[in-house]
Amino acid sequence: MKTRYKIIFVITCFITFYFAIIPVLGYCLESGADCTLYQELTLLTRPTITVDTPWEGISEWSGTAEGIEKPTIAVQTMRNIPFVTSMIVLPFVIIGLIVTWDKRKQDSTKSI
Repeated sequence: MKTRYKIIFVITCFITFYFAIIPVLGYCLESGADCTLYQELTLLTRPTITVDTPWEGISEWSGTAEGIEKPTIAVQTMRNIPFVTSMIVLPFVIIGLIVTWDKRKQDSTKSI
């Protein structure tokens, strides 16, 4: 199989997984089964958006006179590390391995 089709297959698998995990979690919750695995997968694959709404208590109080501070870029980045790792870094690593493997295989067939 050509390298580009393998790359498209990897990207399609990750996109399908990303969009399919929520309905699967919904069906699991409706059935009354233990859905811990699906809940953890959902938490790992969703980006976190921090909203500055002091009346809802989403942000943390840091002891300042103003009370609740806006979350910093560092806090927002730390909250999104699972998403970046599972849905961005992992596919790129797999694609890199596929490209390296196919290139090595092509080089070995040329030398024969």
